[in-house]
Amino acid sequence: MNAIVRKLKLYRISTVLNYCRNSWDNSAFVIKQCPSKSRFSVFVDLLYWYIFYGNDFNDYCTFTFWNKSIAERKAYISLRRNDVLRYAFSTPEVYELFLDKAKFNQRFRKYINRGWLTTVNKSWDEIVKFIIQYRDVIAKPLKDYGGHGVFRICTSSDNYKYVLDILEQKIITGEQFIIEEIITNCEKLKNLAPGSLNTIRIVTVLDREKQLHILAALLRMGNGVALTDNYHDGGMVCVIDSEKSILKGDAYGMNCARYEVHPYSHIKFDGFIIPHFDECISIIKKIVYYEPDARYVGWDLAITQNGIELLEGNIPPGEDITQIASGCGLWYKMQAWK
Repeated sequence: MNAIVRKLKLYRISTVLNYCRNSWDNSAFVIKQCPSKSRFSVFVDLLYWYIFYGNDFNDYCTFTFWNKSIAERKAYISLRRNDVLRYAFSTPEVYELFLDKAKFNQRFRKYINRGWLTTVNKSWDEIVKFIIQYRDVIAKPLKDYGGHGVFRICTSSDNYKYVLDILEQKIITGEQFIIEEIITNCEKLKNLAPGSLNTIRIVTVLDREKQLHILAALLRMGNGVALTDNYHDGGMVCVIDSEKSILKGDAYGMNCARYEVHPYSHIKFDGFIIPHFDECISIIKKIVYYEPDARYVGWDLAITQNGIELLEGNIPPGEDITQIASGCGLWYKMQAWK
């Protein structure tokens, strides 16, 4: 027991030291944004807001804390606060439902038309048969998020056998996946950001009276090269004006990256019309009441040639892109709805 306690203490000390080291490195980036400040003062500021409010470096940069007053900073949902909201706005049962992609697909099957298969309790022959049937599929870890561990399997690709072997080895070692038919965007969104499936993220809240509030609407895009549209994996987001169904302003990427036009297609974001966006909102207004205990969700939908496809629901949704859309902190508003 004493040995375990010592290891835990060493782990905590190591974690703190690593965060201090990373914060010192990150302070070099921040002072480029605000050269009037000293690096040491920025370093202390990074540590303070992480220790007392749970804002990691991504939060600090995304919300441009160097331009914010203390009152404005306190109004933001931090990474740590977002986890607090997850417990306040969902039950353990509904969280598990949304975390497990296969259970989610089954629950919301009315709005899911793509072929899919979970590797749980499936033979290797069944898995290969499914892949051959759809020819081009994407494999995702069953209970992961953020685009981690996602890879594509295409039967006509030169590396098909190699990728298939990788999948088999991962399954043998105990990993579980959901394998889904590849779907593609409508032509307009495909031209804007080719190479990835670009998705609509709509963040919803059900208040104590189960009244629906739409906190944010964004278009998530890949960079033209990467497979995923994930903001934390080289992707970018742009706010959608829900009333006009158009993109508003520039797109944003990690580490304060900002884009007036898409870096690959060179299409301007501001004023770009999102087709069928009204239909996306109509679907959201229905599905939020399928699981009313899921009160704080980031819903991802794809606009395809064949209509609107529900992809997944995220509990909790990323606090970073949600508040990019709002343009201000949402912590106090969420407290009022809790």
